[in-house]
Amino acid sequence: MRKGIFGGTFDPIHQGHLIIAEQVADELDLEEVVFVPGGIPPHKKASSLRASVADRLEMVRAATAANPRFSVDTIEIEAGRPMYSVETVRLLKERHPHVEWYFIAGADEVSNLLSWKEPDRLLEEVVMVAATRPGYDLSKLSHLEDALNNYDRIIPVECSRVDISASGIRRRMLRGRSVRYLVPEEVYRIMARKNLYADDGSKKGESLKEKEKP
Repeated sequence: MRKGIFGGTFDPIHQGHLIIAEQVADELDLEEVVFVPGGIPPHKKASSLRASVADRLEMVRAATAANPRFSVDTIEIEAGRPMYSVETVRLLKERHPHVEWYFIAGADEVSNLLSWKEPDRLLEEVVMVAATRPGYDLSKLSHLEDALNNYDRIIPVECSRVDISASGIRRRMLRGRSVRYLVPEEVYRIMARKNLYADDGSKKGESLKEKEKP
């Protein structure tokens, strides 16, 4: 069984994320893509997140609900602390020992793999999928070959060019501009209902524990 891991802060999740997940799953014949929203990202200040954990999780669940090949795992949120990808993968493999895992990330993120924690160990555990856009210069990944013992475990997969970013969506929201069709309709409704991203981020929304109270 082959499954993909797609992690991120998803602040917010958008159509670009879903397109990459769908096209990588098709290309590599993955049975499932597991979205893993980060609780406290190790490479970012918690204060840089604009939506609460609860709101980001709600958006990811709403965005993926209609696709039977997509699922959501809260393993990093449940940890309650920053988790590196190599830790997340290790725990997922312990839970699902018979799965062959593929870690999906944008090619530009993969090009910075040497800054990740234990990158060679990560590549021992998973195949790294570098999602590229048409015309992407693969030589941007070549510097990894001499530095990583498991470089051959990195595979590029070309996906449709979609110039959408979470930061761009947040900027448009802050300026009062429409983001409809940049995010799934279900996510758009959540952002509108909760007035997410409409200010400078000082109001983070309810916490996960608050949200789960009856």
